[in-house]
Amino acid sequence: MEKILITGGTGFVGRYIVREALKKGYETHLIIRNPSKAQKIFFDERLRLYQLNDFTNKIELLKIISHIKPDYVIHLIGIIQQIKSKGITFEKVHYEYSKTLYEVLKQIPPKKVVHMSALGVEENAPSKYHKTKLMAEKELQNTGIPYVIIRPSFILGPEQLLFAKIKPIIKKTPLFIFPEIKGYKFQPIDVRDVAESFIRAMEVGDNNIIFELCGDENVTIGEIVHDFVNSFGKKVILIPLPMFILRIFASEQYKMMWRHNICEDKKGVYPVQKLIGRKPIPYRESIRWSSFSNL
Repeated sequence: MEKILITGGTGFVGRYIVREALKKGYETHLIIRNPSKAQKIFFDERLRLYQLNDFTNKIELLKIISHIKPDYVIHLIGIIQQIKSKGITFEKVHYEYSKTLYEVLKQIPPKKVVHMSALGVEENAPSKYHKTKLMAEKELQNTGIPYVIIRPSFILGPEQLLFAKIKPIIKKTPLFIFPEIKGYKFQPIDVRDVAESFIRAMEVGDNNIIFELCGDENVTIGEIVHDFVNSFGKKVILIPLPMFILRIFASEQYKMMWRHNICEDKKGVYPVQKLIGRKPIPYRESIRWSSFSNL
């Protein structure tokens, strides 16, 4: 039985990847901060859990990975917003954690690493979010270990943070304030497709490649909110956050929306269809599933 080591396995995307790995019969190992959280999420005795409070602790990380000797590693740890007061920054979480992991893996190399990046990662991207994602990609590419890098657009699913924030608000008021740059488009992808993509990326013979994951529709964040709320019979009045406030108080989020978050034809970058062998789950179906699961 082949062994998978997954970081970030209790997160929104991670829990679906863990379940997909277990369903496929892989021996699945998680490095986590909170074992009790993992036990509550999965209720699966087959999971092997390893607690690590500081992911930059190379000595402890080496001990864990030396014990597991994984065939494959799936690295998912990431954040969408910094909490500088707690030392949670893009540079630390995206770059330093990845750098530590990949330096350790050079000593005990797996067959392949599948790395979670983000759509919009480019050399000229203005946000620290995208810059640190790119820095992490380069750390992996420089190890010499076979890899697949996955860059998803906006991910849809019941645990999507945006949906979790909307629910309690619309129970009290139909008004919802949100940061939307007029005309800025996403191409949302279902979390179930993302999970399948990560496992398939391990299994495909091709290495050292990048996949961009996008769904079948281009929509704004306002349209996503409208469609989510409407799908379970509610109405919402969207109040766009004034642009100057977004620039001042959420400057990183503003910079992240530097170009449309959609898939484009690029040399050396492949679409989700090539990975999972079918068209992605339709946007409308994914929205209905996400909202139904949130009732």
